Amino acid sequence: IVAGNKDDPQPVQAKDQRMIIESLISIIPPQKDSVSCSFLLRLLRMANMLKVAPALVTELEKRVGMQFEQATLADLLIPSYTTSDTLHDIDLVQRLLEHFLIQEQMEFSSSPSRQPYSEKHMYDAAQRGNNSNAKMRVARLVDSYLTEVSRDRNLSLTKFQVLAEALPESARTCDDGLYRAIDSYLKAHPTLSEHERKRLCRVMDCQKLSIDACMHAAQNERLPLRIVVQVLFSEQVKISNAIANTSLKEAGESQYQPMVSNRKTLLEGTPQSFQEGWAAAKKDINTLKFELETVKAKYLELQNDMESMQRQFDKVAKPKQASAWTSGWKKLSKMTKMTNLENHDIGSQMPNAEQTRKTPRRWRNSIS
Repeated sequence: IVAGNKDDPQPVQAKDQRMIIESLISIIPPQKDSVSCSFLLRLLRMANMLKVAPALVTELEKRVGMQFEQATLADLLIPSYTTSDTLHDIDLVQRLLEHFLIQEQMEFSSSPSRQPYSEKHMYDAAQRGNNSNAKMRVARLVDSYLTEVSRDRNLSLTKFQVLAEALPESARTCDDGLYRAIDSYLKAHPTLSEHERKRLCRVMDCQKLSIDACMHAAQNERLPLRIVVQVLFSEQVKISNAIANTSLKEAGESQYQPMVSNRKTLLEGTPQSFQEGWAAAKKDINTLKFELETVKAKYLELQNDMESMQRQFDKVAKPKQASAWTSGWKKLSKMTKMTNLENHDIGSQMPNAEQTRKTPRRWRNSIS
């Protein structure tokens, strides 16, 4: 029936296949884990392709949500058969994740209340552990899915952000997978503005990155500058805590352990907005310090240049001035000496002449 006859027209074959898919959905047992999640997802892919009744598709999506942690990445890569521009059906995965979270909440709230306190407490602890493990597996699955679909250039930032923020923060103990997805999205969308890149990176918690991821993020030019500062700050805190714990273990000083735990608790309890503001203020202070040091260095450089130019000017100007003045003074002194000598010679010759003149006069007077 699925293959159809060659003589039948195509609409008849599609109608028969739709009837088969609807019948399979109707006869699936309602118990959880009665059918594998991989089979349910393949059935859901066929249902979307053949335009099965929406009520049956919704029922099948709920069944997948009940055991969504068993899915694989290959099962989730369902093509988009609607008018959407994206290559994969992102909205379908979003609905499956919502059904999973609703089912987890219903299972946690339906814990037995008539049991004794100790048994109920143990049951709640076991149920909480199972839920957290399932959420962690689903978080890793969603991060891998985001990394795969982020290469689609038609994937909008809003869809990426909504799917990444659908899980609670407690589902991810490490955000390395989410960081890979963000980096892949930034590679495929190089035309994002600074505001859009900051908005994208807000879905990631820098304190949950490993040291390797922090080292990669610190050298990543695609990330905004504020995110890089937050990554460096969280890496410094992790390294200091690791060094403190190592030194305390080696020294055996147990009295300092509460201080480390209190410091760690204080860092974890600090609001993200305060940490962002502190990081931005620290960055501005460092920038101003750098600019001030640059201005000081330029000022000293200019002062040295000015002193060297002054020395060169003095070397060039002093000989000229000295030669002109000295030559002038020398000329004046020579002229003065010459005039003095001439006056002295004239003065010394004048009395002799007068005597010669006066002598004949006297002689003449005597003769007369």
